[in-house]
Amino acid sequence: MDINRIKRYTKELNILYVEYEEAIAKHIVKILEVLFRTVIYCKNSVEGLDMYEQDKNFFDIVLNDIYMSNIDGINMITDIKRLNPKQHIVIFSAQNDTEVLKDLINLGVDKFLLKPLNHEQLINTLFDISKNIYNTKSLTLYQKNIENANTLLRKKLKLNIESNRLTGLRNRTSLIKDIDKFGFTMLALIDIDHLEFINNLYGSNIGNLVIQQFAKVVETYVKENNFFIYQTSVDEFAICSNDEFPAKFETFIKGLSQKITNLELYIKEIEDEISIDATIGVTYELNFLASCGIVYESHLLLAQANTALKHAKTHKIPITSYNESINTLQDIQKIMEWKKKIEIAYKNNNIIPAFQPIVDKYGNILKYETLMRLREKNEEGKEKLISPFFFLDIAILTKQYAKISKSIISQAINQLINTNHTLSINLTYTDTQDPKIISLLEESLEKHNIGDRLIFEIVESESIKDYGLLEEFLQKFKPYGVRVAIDDFGSGFSNFENIIRLNANYIKIDGSLIKNIDSDKNSLAIVKAIVQFAHTLGIKIIAEYVHSKEVLKVLEQFNIDEYQGFYFYEPSLEFKENCC
Repeated sequence: MDINRIKRYTKELNILYVEYEEAIAKHIVKILEVLFRTVIYCKNSVEGLDMYEQDKNFFDIVLNDIYMSNIDGINMITDIKRLNPKQHIVIFSAQNDTEVLKDLINLGVDKFLLKPLNHEQLINTLFDISKNIYNTKSLTLYQKNIENANTLLRKKLKLNIESNRLTGLRNRTSLIKDIDKFGFTMLALIDIDHLEFINNLYGSNIGNLVIQQFAKVVETYVKENNFFIYQTSVDEFAICSNDEFPAKFETFIKGLSQKITNLELYIKEIEDEISIDATIGVTYELNFLASCGIVYESHLLLAQANTALKHAKTHKIPITSYNESINTLQDIQKIMEWKKKIEIAYKNNNIIPAFQPIVDKYGNILKYETLMRLREKNEEGKEKLISPFFFLDIAILTKQYAKISKSIISQAINQLINTNHTLSINLTYTDTQDPKIISLLEESLEKHNIGDRLIFEIVESESIKDYGLLEEFLQKFKPYGVRVAIDDFGSGFSNFENIIRLNANYIKIDGSLIKNIDSDKNSLAIVKAIVQFAHTLGIKIIAEYVHSKEVLKVLEQFNIDEYQGFYFYEPSLEFKENCC
């Protein structure tokens, strides 16, 4: 056998050799020294055990004669196995004693060799054991490195996902969690006016500096008054309190409004000051419109503050407090019009699925995502498809979501039954806990062999109340071959611990990270980290919102598994044929 091949596995290992016949030992030690990093020779089992006890984890292999002055070799092995049950041991003896062999097997000895030692047999035996040790150590090291890398990525991604990269302030995800955690009863939203003008005039880099300086001014004032601050979007900040005295918070907000009106920020990079204003929408108590069948089930505080902010900006008022009168009749009429539209569309079977292909890097169609559309005719009588962007929130508010979601899922299943295509369907947390939807899925999968062509796309959002229940739902359908994709990953609610827990097959990177990846370094860094982490766990990555050649070119360097977007195909009522 090639000595270099053997040394590949033995050169970093340490061996303890116990042999009472010094003439034999002298010869064997020379062979061992060629192969192993460290060779320790002892004349008897007492010396050998003393040496071993000094560091039970130092020796990778113990090689010893079972018979020395007496049968103390077995006693030595027994003590070694007590100290380290995983210790690799090779025994040799001049006697082929069956009973002794049984004892050695029970002790967990790796190999038994007969004297006189055949050098080739000895080397082959040590080679096999060393190779096994080498592979085990390599795997352990690899797993440890992966674990360390994953830990660092988790920390990095959690920092990126739960805090704003520009200011370091906690973001919208944290705000939503903290509203529930701390029971905030008062909330102000502060929006920088006309930030886009600054970006257009000076460039986005200067715009970022303006945001950072503005954030420092507001944060300092907030901390002086012991309130909580968050950055909910690029140019919007939130301040919260659960103080029992609304008057104190009101006084604070009025003071803040004066402080940030005509605020002059000196920007060193342009050696000049930039003057900015900000608009504030604030709510001091929960008291939301619940008429017309409109019910907000969660995060009322944010909804009210948003309504106040919108009213302030529309009417060009520096600060507006929420009250029901600012919910204009026009807003209510618009909601009621859409409510009626949804009802009619559902009744006439015009809530229908569209299908958008998901492709490989060569553009070959692999599967389709099922997307909800509302079909209606325009004034010219031509058919048009309306995205749920315009009506889904209203469907939820007016309690029509459950029936239209079930309808889309049912239609998608019919397509699976009647075609050979693979489809993904979008499921919210609410869907996964709906008995009617669960029953529909169970009956369909039990009756038809379609599980291996069905993918559940789970939207990970703040609406998920219990990951244990979600995990139970997914486990229920795993035996049918159903796969799981996490949708909109990176949108602000993403958590890798939950991804691991849900045992996802795919991660779909949110379009907000993809759409400007050819020009946004932050998006580039986050996508790179997500891909690396997912591939480490054996999870495939799908990039959504691939809308241009430039975006695709950037993504190709990350070894993305699959792509989806208008650059390849738009959603359609018909299945597409591969065009490239």
